[in-house]
Amino acid sequence: MRFGYVRKLPSARYQGSYLGPDGLRHNAPATFTHKADAQAWITSERRLIEYGTWTPPAARLEATRVAEQAEIQRQEAEARAAEEVAAVPTVSEWLESCITERQIRSRRPIKQTTADNYRKLARLTIDGAELGRMRITDVNRSDVHAWRWSGPPSKTRTQGGKAYELLVSAFDDAVMAELINSTPCTLRGAGSPERAREPQSLSFAEVDRFLSCINEPWAKAALTLQVTCGLRIGEVLALRARDLDLDDQTVTVAGTVAKVGGTGRRSRVVQQPKTRASLRTLSLLPDTVPELRAWRRTRGQLARDALLFPDAFGKPLNDDVLRRIHKKAAASIGREELKDHDLRATAATLAAAAGASVREIQSMLGHTTPMMALQYQTATRERDAERARNMSTRRIAARKHLDNLLRDRSSGDGSSAPAR
Repeated sequence: MRFGYVRKLPSARYQGSYLGPDGLRHNAPATFTHKADAQAWITSERRLIEYGTWTPPAARLEATRVAEQAEIQRQEAEARAAEEVAAVPTVSEWLESCITERQIRSRRPIKQTTADNYRKLARLTIDGAELGRMRITDVNRSDVHAWRWSGPPSKTRTQGGKAYELLVSAFDDAVMAELINSTPCTLRGAGSPERAREPQSLSFAEVDRFLSCINEPWAKAALTLQVTCGLRIGEVLALRARDLDLDDQTVTVAGTVAKVGGTGRRSRVVQQPKTRASLRTLSLLPDTVPELRAWRRTRGQLARDALLFPDAFGKPLNDDVLRRIHKKAAASIGREELKDHDLRATAATLAAAAGASVREIQSMLGHTTPMMALQYQTATRERDAERARNMSTRRIAARKHLDNLLRDRSSGDGSSAPAR
């Protein structure tokens, strides 16, 4: 029995149809240019019936349309998901955005030098690691653990710990920004290690010996301010003519020398200190004023904004120059281990010995974090002047005592030997 029917339409195209198992006539979903094509469609439909897989052509067409629509929706969903993933920053990208945001924020923006240090830390420890390439939403605790303890080796003793602390702050910002629900940085003991050495300090006698070993008048003046007033090396090198008032016997810290810029293009600039506490006026030790005054006369008449310790071009001096002189003087008195920062520790120690309170020492050093109990103590200019006078008195007494010992020793060496 013949299956199916092909008829030629007025349009000269051919239409195929057949009676299906359901007793209804089913037309092909489209017409055909050639009669053989229409017959081939009928043959394929009969084969479906024989195999028992037949369904009405219209139902199959609708199922195909639905499947195609579902595929389109799936592809669109994948594209949206890819866009969302691309919008999620990597760890390295997020660190950079955090550093930039901290530079431009209105409240307590970080200094350029701090931003440069953060970027250098990220470049050396995170950017080249697998962690740096991960999306922040994909990072878990095990990833941080693997990076911290099995990642790039630290070039210094504290580099890895500082990098971890930077990572902690960045992921805390990600939580605040609602990019992640919780931070993966929950490792114990992964931050900066305890310092390898305690700060060293000099006695009054050692301070005199240390300064006497310095031949350059300008360096002796700079290091005198460091060791007696507790200034940072950058603060000393940023001092201008207006900051040193020898008549009032004060020195005002209003800036610091910092190195800014990336690798190979760093330059030295004078900028404001990082904290308000670093902006301070300190009393000079009265016994240091004559030597400072004598050195100051050698500089002649200076503009108020002129640097006291410039390089040959009038620009901020490289701190390495002063450090080399410090190192040579320290070695001359048998204290090779003495760092330039130990001069601040010396000033603090000697101030404490002169009766200064912890709060007053904190004010002298320009620190910002007193203990809670110290909130009830105050540091005044009058008390600071008293601290300077007490330190000076003790220093003069120590010097006289040393002179007496040397005089007595000299007298003993010159005496005649007793007769037998």
